[in-house]
Amino acid sequence: MEVYSHEDAGTKPFMSRMPKITEQVETLKLPYWLFVENASPTGIVIIGKEPIQLLAPPGTTMAFIDLLDMKSSRDIIGTFATEALKLVSQRNAEYALAKLPSEQDEAIQEFQTKGFKEFDDCYHMICKLGKTYSPSTELEFRQIRKEEMRRFIILTRKFLQDSPDVALTMALRYMLELPDEFLDKYFMMEEFYTAWKEEQPVGILNINSTKGLVSNLGVAPQQRGKGYGRQIMVFGLHQLKRKGCEQAYLRVHVKNKPAVHLYETLGFVKAQRYKRFVWRALPSFL
Repeated sequence: MEVYSHEDAGTKPFMSRMPKITEQVETLKLPYWLFVENASPTGIVIIGKEPIQLLAPPGTTMAFIDLLDMKSSRDIIGTFATEALKLVSQRNAEYALAKLPSEQDEAIQEFQTKGFKEFDDCYHMICKLGKTYSPSTELEFRQIRKEEMRRFIILTRKFLQDSPDVALTMALRYMLELPDEFLDKYFMMEEFYTAWKEEQPVGILNINSTKGLVSNLGVAPQQRGKGYGRQIMVFGLHQLKRKGCEQAYLRVHVKNKPAVHLYETLGFVKAQRYKRFVWRALPSFL
């Protein structure tokens, strides 16, 4: 199996055939290595530092390992996983992430034999924003200002503390450790709202109107079962459509069945089920 770094001239012909992957690495502006078998790209390894995923303290070196050719034989997938981990170790990464479609059983088994452990199982859901969304007047929505970001994160942790989503729980744990410059960048990327009822915060929402993404939605534990989650989502969809989005996207953990049901009643459909796996160099990690 041949390996080309981001600095190799031989990488460009392969990357030109993969515009989505090229866009991803150019957006991240991180070093990467392309693994090629029989003149066909098999996978890619991207090395970076937290807070890219917020699964470890800021400054922690980590890696993305992406299998590009799902039709590769099991032997080739195994070879790629082995060689990718060698590179990850050489680069002193403390952990590596691999995301695979849930139906790719052989690929999943190969990664698991190399020490990867499942820690995330989620649906990617899509909703066409064709109809009109009319937010309820029962709740008051207040947009968060930059100086309120840390308080918003504390509130989000409180409202999502019992979520089955391990990745989200860990991200929220490390988010408060971020320096202000990173929180400022996060603030510029998304819109953040709190939902209020009689001067009490009952929910949170953050969306990315550039991508049509609903990033987080949470309701205070003691306020659940009152329809607030639906009202908050309707408000979010209204905001996305108002900003020109034709579709809305979200990620939800498979075990979060009440949320999945809510989203389906609002027109979301399951587009794909993905599992994420983590390999860690230190037993204490996670």
